[in-house]
Amino acid sequence: MRGRHIWTRRRLWTAVGCATLVVLAITLRQVGGEHGGQVQYDGPAFAVSVVGVLVSFVALLVDILRRADPPPDPGAVLRQTADALAEAVRVQWAQEARLRRLQDPEPLNVRWRRADRLLADDTRNIRRGRPVPEPRPGDTCLASIATAFEEVPSRRMVVLGSPGSGKSVLAVCCTLDLLRRRTPGTPVPVIFPLAAWDPGTAPLRTWLIERLVTEYRPLAATSDGTPLAAALLDAGLITPVLDGFDELPPALYGTATRALNAALDDDMPVLVTSRTTAWRTTVECSDVLTGAEVLELLPLEFTEATSYLERTARPLRGPRGHRTTVWTPVLDTLRQDARTPAAGALLQILTNPLMVTLARTAYGDASRDPQELLDDPRFATKAGIEEHLLDAFVPAVFGETDADARWRAADAGRWLAWLARELERRGSKRLAWWELYLCVPRMLRLAAPALLAQTLTFVLAAPILLSSVGGDVFVFDDKPSLAANLVGNLAGFAGGLALLLPVSAARREGRTALPRQLTVCMATAAAATLGYGLSGGSVQFGLQFGTVTDGWVAELFGGAVFGVLIALYFGVAGLARHAVPLGLPWAGSPTGRLAARAGSGLLALAGLVMVEPWLRGHDLGTWPTVAGALCFAAALCLWAAAGRQGVRTGVAPAGEGRIARRFVTGLLHGWAVCLLVGVAAGGTVGAVACAFSAVETSRAPDLDGTRLGKWTHRETPDGVRTVASSTEITVILVHPHPGAHPTAYPRGSRPPDCGRLCESSDTPVTFRVAGGDLRILVDGHPAANAVNMLPELPEQSRTWLAQSAARHPLDRFLLPGAMGGVLIALVGGPASGLYRALSTPSDLIRAANPQATLRTDRMASLSRSGVVAVMTGGVCSVLAWVFASRGGLDHVAAQMWVPMGTAALALTAWGQLAVARIWLALTGRLPWRLMTFLDEAHRRGVLRQSGAHYEFRHLRMQQRLAAGAQAPQEDPRTTEPTVPTA
Repeated sequence: MRGRHIWTRRRLWTAVGCATLVVLAITLRQVGGEHGGQVQYDGPAFAVSVVGVLVSFVALLVDILRRADPPPDPGAVLRQTADALAEAVRVQWAQEARLRRLQDPEPLNVRWRRADRLLADDTRNIRRGRPVPEPRPGDTCLASIATAFEEVPSRRMVVLGSPGSGKSVLAVCCTLDLLRRRTPGTPVPVIFPLAAWDPGTAPLRTWLIERLVTEYRPLAATSDGTPLAAALLDAGLITPVLDGFDELPPALYGTATRALNAALDDDMPVLVTSRTTAWRTTVECSDVLTGAEVLELLPLEFTEATSYLERTARPLRGPRGHRTTVWTPVLDTLRQDARTPAAGALLQILTNPLMVTLARTAYGDASRDPQELLDDPRFATKAGIEEHLLDAFVPAVFGETDADARWRAADAGRWLAWLARELERRGSKRLAWWELYLCVPRMLRLAAPALLAQTLTFVLAAPILLSSVGGDVFVFDDKPSLAANLVGNLAGFAGGLALLLPVSAARREGRTALPRQLTVCMATAAAATLGYGLSGGSVQFGLQFGTVTDGWVAELFGGAVFGVLIALYFGVAGLARHAVPLGLPWAGSPTGRLAARAGSGLLALAGLVMVEPWLRGHDLGTWPTVAGALCFAAALCLWAAAGRQGVRTGVAPAGEGRIARRFVTGLLHGWAVCLLVGVAAGGTVGAVACAFSAVETSRAPDLDGTRLGKWTHRETPDGVRTVASSTEITVILVHPHPGAHPTAYPRGSRPPDCGRLCESSDTPVTFRVAGGDLRILVDGHPAANAVNMLPELPEQSRTWLAQSAARHPLDRFLLPGAMGGVLIALVGGPASGLYRALSTPSDLIRAANPQATLRTDRMASLSRSGVVAVMTGGVCSVLAWVFASRGGLDHVAAQMWVPMGTAALALTAWGQLAVARIWLALTGRLPWRLMTFLDEAHRRGVLRQSGAHYEFRHLRMQQRLAAGAQAPQEDPRTTEPTVPTA
């Protein structure tokens, strides 16, 4: 929708929308004229109305589509984006540093040196004609790494080290130091975990853009057709900090190095961290990183490790009242005599910053004594001590006896071990809460949204079902019919999701979506029609096409078609089976929150108008009660969502017409696609029903002038057939609104609006088929539509009447099918427009933690579903009123408005997390309070946050938890296994 083709496409969509309005106007005119409804159109008045509607509609479209924000200065936008991104990165990693206790009291002062020159590029490529100052004494430490990086003329550096030597901590500290020194408009250092990169399939720049868009969703916004993430990279405003080169598959080391050299511009800075052995293997089999200085982290000095442990340990009273710590006896032994195997192994452990940190945590309280590291024969080797410290870490941090300890250490270890195994199975180190849904079995993933939607629907509909108007809204013949409808709806919705929705937003079908939607909907319509016809309902197609028919078979197939229809709306709207977090559509707009509050006020006002007669002491009808409750609920959701603090973004504030333009685009797209698919599916139903009816009635006997029981058959010369009763039968007549045809129901029915406009009488009746249209004649009343009245007739009589209807295939079959397609478009267009307008990707640029994205997604989902339900209910109510004379369509609002909201909730990341929580809690894999547990694990240092994702503190810890303890050890505080055997 950009460039010189934008107005061509907009004119096309405008033409489609106008054509849809013309079809609607003609359809309404035919319905109103032919069936005596209240909507009447004649000659000049009708033409003036249609022209007025078209002119107003086109003017509205032109006004909305031509409103565009003044183009901002691209350079200024990029600089503002870079500044916002820098602040987001600073907040994100400063919080992570606090959780890693890097400031408590300070990071371990790891030292470094220049690595073997065979691992680095030629010094002339590094210096680029400029001198490189030699480091001053004391500058070769962690605190000076940012200075060393800036002093390299090429601004490229590789930092090597052994496992646990502090490479990731160095990346965090260097990033924060660079951000502190950064001036506005200059490059922003951003940490990219290389474990998520596949250099064999994804070019580096493409992957960097994808990661930026994933971590900071506003960078997906386009500027002159280019995503802001790509524009920042092209402008040199991103300094990639590529952490964990060694976490790539070893077979891809050479490919990754070549990709780095090919993708990085000559002036693009970069910092890479890697294990020494992995980098050495890379250089030997491939190449060095062009222009990069290579540093190597040194083992931690014994004095630094002992000083750190003594400064951070609990103070104890020693001999003569001197201050001492729990580590003092152990460290004194190491200083005096380190010849025992255990002492030698412990000395090696204390050279590793990760192990020193784990030792500090494991022996941070009075429950353990580090003296065991020298006395226990299990710890005679370095590997034995490492495994012990890794195994003891989770029980140590979760066994603290503070007020916030909510889970036992054994349970926490078991849950974390499952998460670690799941990440190892995926080959990933990043845990996203919305991806836990992928742990649910595939069949349950398909059925769960339908089950959840039906559950929510019944919860919301329970007050209506229990009230006096419940029977007026939800009408079913009997309990088996209700059960069959639910089963059909479940199967249809699950199948529709599997066939009509892409797996994820990143795997959209593009040009294949429309053919797939056409094929699936036409096949579903044909299958439902065939099934209904084979079960004995083909005769009723010719007599009651589009009306409510009785029996559980009709409800079964009707529920399936309804479920597929709901899935079609979601597919047209662009939803996917695997959802990602939503953001608030008004975020980033100065007036967005005010507009959202105004919208909630309008919804509340509409609800107040609906219930105003009740406030004055009058009784409310069915639909005012339902509509008022719906408006108030949607207003409450939208008000709560609007009350959330708007988050600033790295892009220019959105224009006030952005959401309106997206709505119009989605509306036109939804109208066009749903009209095409609906007419095709409805035509399929009509064609199959016509064929069935023609075959079944071809051998019907001529009953003209005969009598079957109490029924007399007559046929006039002009083809009008009647079947009249000689005795009285009970008929319930319902008048939908003044001027419309009444509707006849059999005895025992509970039709809708059974009150002032409903009357029951015992009288002779006549069934009449004229021009293929079935009516019931009751003395003293206009001709009525028949709903569920055919069972009153003998089977031969029904076949004889249907034979007459089969002579009019266009009027009785094809046109009703096409009318059904128009109805599908009228409902699907507004729903698609609203879903597209309100489905904004989650704004993660300020996401301090995953809980923030979850809360935002929940509020956005509730507000979106509420607004869509209100619009769907309004559209369906109008359609039900206009088409009431067709029979059965007066229930369309009750059947549509709630599922359009609840099913959408089930397809959100929040709804899918609810399914995953239930499954994982029932199977014992994770606790019910999942997000609280993950947040607690993060607070206690087991997990770390990377934007909206969680990661284990160290890959070695993830691997150890996934493997499980070979011999479960007892925690002296809980006397339970610390980590269960995997």
